[in-house]
Amino acid sequence: MTKPAPVTLTITGSYNPSTNTGTINAAYRNDSTASITARIYFVITEDSLYHPDPNGHAWHNHLARDFLPDQTGEQVTISPSQTVTRSRSFTIDAAWNENKCYIVTWLQADAPSRNVFQAGEVRVMELVGVEENTPVKIDLPWMKLRSNPCTDDVKFTIHLCNRDPYIISIYDIQGQLVRVIRGIASNGTETITWDRNNGSGRKLSSGVYFYKFQSNDYQTGGKIILE
Repeated sequence: MTKPAPVTLTITGSYNPSTNTGTINAAYRNDSTASITARIYFVITEDSLYHPDPNGHAWHNHLARDFLPDQTGEQVTISPSQTVTRSRSFTIDAAWNENKCYIVTWLQADAPSRNVFQAGEVRVMELVGVEENTPVKIDLPWMKLRSNPCTDDVKFTIHLCNRDPYIISIYDIQGQLVRVIRGIASNGTETITWDRNNGSGRKLSSGVYFYKFQSNDYQTGGKIILE
């Protein structure tokens, strides 16, 4: 929609396939200069469901299976630069395909505007941990910004498998590609620095930009505020 979102969303959690239970955490940070009053919603969805309907559609995606805890959501007010975190316990019904289930969360204003400030989803099986004596999370790939807004060079912290190639694409507010960063990951966590220059070596002006990160097994995206 070529309009920057005023909220950054971070999703974490855990899931135990042996008990079909887990916890989802959503952290909403207000990046704007005004307070935001809206409702936080959580819902479990399932993809690839076969059910022929009168319109001739047989396969269905994003079917809502269960709201956490219900469809009314929770109203919150988030001040500028404040982060509000909410956690929900969930259970995947034995009749559902856990490999096709997602947890979706979004922040939406009440009527009349019904504006959605931010939304995201995570596949349930990406939250799986390994239980021995104590729960241990699988070492999943991830990527995050070190700081945002950025007053100096932009630093991305990544955690990928050894020798996994990656690409970071930077776009301006009009959706035009302004910089591409490519590399090969080392084993473990490392930092990638972007000098805020475009592909021609010119320093970009302050404002809102967007990034897309891709590797063999992981992709994510978000916005960067350059000051």
